[in-house]
Amino acid sequence: MRLVFACIATSLASALAAPPARAAPKPPTGGKPPAGGKVDVVVLQNGTRVVGEIKSMSKGRLELGTDDMGTLQIEWSNVAEVTAPEFFEVEDMEGGLYFGSLRPGRAEGALDVVADWGENSLLLGRVARIQLVKSSFWDRFRGSIDAGAGYTSATELLQVDLDAELRFRRPSFEAKAAANAVLTQQPEADDTQRGSLSLSYTRILPGRHRVFGQGTVEQNQELGYDLRSSVVAGWAYMLARTPRNELLSGAGLALNREKPVEGESTTNVEVVAGFDWANFAYDFPNTDIRVAAFGYLGLSQWGRFRLESNVSLRREVFSDFYLGVKGYESYDSEPATEGAQKNDWGLSLTLGYTF
Repeated sequence: MRLVFACIATSLASALAAPPARAAPKPPTGGKPPAGGKVDVVVLQNGTRVVGEIKSMSKGRLELGTDDMGTLQIEWSNVAEVTAPEFFEVEDMEGGLYFGSLRPGRAEGALDVVADWGENSLLLGRVARIQLVKSSFWDRFRGSIDAGAGYTSATELLQVDLDAELRFRRPSFEAKAAANAVLTQQPEADDTQRGSLSLSYTRILPGRHRVFGQGTVEQNQELGYDLRSSVVAGWAYMLARTPRNELLSGAGLALNREKPVEGESTTNVEVVAGFDWANFAYDFPNTDIRVAAFGYLGLSQWGRFRLESNVSLRREVFSDFYLGVKGYESYDSEPATEGAQKNDWGLSLTLGYTF
């Protein structure tokens, strides 16, 4: 499995070789301690002082490397002060970017981001993300692997499924690769398969705005198609963002080519709109909830409507491993193959790993 993720990561690295349009400023050169030392200080609300090396903060969780206790996961709302002399990129809840070292602000509950050209003060509760600028290329990858089994209504039999996701983040963009597969075997019947592979790129703009593009290849024999390849481009906006919640909505245009199980291939143009909501809770056990739904309205095949929705709940059982429940619903008012089912849904238990 590591070989699979290494291949995906190498492909993303090649695609993202060009520098982003909005390059981060260069860090100041003077007055910094030797690299590699664990000299960052995090003070918690209860007064506990922890010394280590800040790796990142996102989704309300701070990763702090220590010599004696390994990597700690600290809930951001429990942090009272941060001091870190290295050079960081800091993003606030509105999408604003700041660069510099970190120190406690003059006001209670504030964080100062300090650089040679000046300083900015942010409330700790308004900080959305922190990333060490000098972090290696590989440190910017985040991903997960899920495997599970469960029940699907389309065949009324046991199904086996696998999901994998890999993300790469820079200050001005995010790239993602995702894959999933579901295999169902039925006595005295042909095997059925559902699967998809997608690559996406999101450009992060000021003021919570985003533009995105995505390419996908997928298969769902229950809904009557052997292959659907599509490209989608559009605009998205972060409707709400807190340390524990993110709500993103968007709309765009989709162009797809469908090869049905029976019949001739067709090309379709659709309008797409939807949302993606995520909730994070880091009081033990860590819990993630995610709900996403996207609707597709046919333009070239007027009157056709498709819906793709997913929901998942994951609870950490020990470091980086979790148990979860996930479900999906796919609906097509006019399936590619005449007589095929109009909807396919499934529910399964999963065991996963994040990195």
